[in-house]
Amino acid sequence: MLKLALVGKNIAHSKSQEMYEGILNEKVDYRLLDFDSEVDITPIEAIFDEVIGLSITSPYKKHFLKDVKMTPEIQSLGAINCIFKDGADYRATNTDYLAVKEIISNRFFSKTIVILGDGVMASITTKVLDELGVKFKQFSRRSDGDLNGLNLSGKNQLIINTCSRSFEFNNHLSSDAIFWDYNYSYTPHINYFKNHNVDYIDGLEMLHLQAKHALKFWRILD
Repeated sequence: MLKLALVGKNIAHSKSQEMYEGILNEKVDYRLLDFDSEVDITPIEAIFDEVIGLSITSPYKKHFLKDVKMTPEIQSLGAINCIFKDGADYRATNTDYLAVKEIISNRFFSKTIVILGDGVMASITTKVLDELGVKFKQFSRRSDGDLNGLNLSGKNQLIINTCSRSFEFNNHLSSDAIFWDYNYSYTPHINYFKNHNVDYIDGLEMLHLQAKHALKFWRILD
């Protein structure tokens, strides 16, 4: 049986195993390596004694940077979320970046783009938008305080929420807005936008693309 693992914090809600099994149409031995602190994370060598592919999620996407090799493009992100052992080397990529770029490149949003957040996923999103020459505005709780106090009622907006589940959006948006949530199956947002007649894009689409890119990187999927 295929053995994979995910390193993160508070990851019991992960749907990655479900995604991999759906894509491959087979059972996967999927291990959730949940660590309260970075100092507790198992060494990479010990992890790969047990699995052939490793994913990393927040807040540990920088933890293994010193242990891996990567392309200059991925290195410029300063964060990785997928590792594969190739002989004596550990190679890494960032499927967040690959999935965000694929979605934005293939789907035309004739919208004013607003990014919420300033963490790793926000940085990846701004990099993709810069590469594509797409203008955007960005707000974060660190710089702008309560994001639900912002005036986001303008017309024709795409709001990209890169904030974690610790943030619950309940601000007013115009009826022609789209809210793209990088969180997936997040009930407070699903219910909120259902009741406020605003188009909502769940993070499950991106999770599915991330899973496909990871399986290709691990040489499991062509």
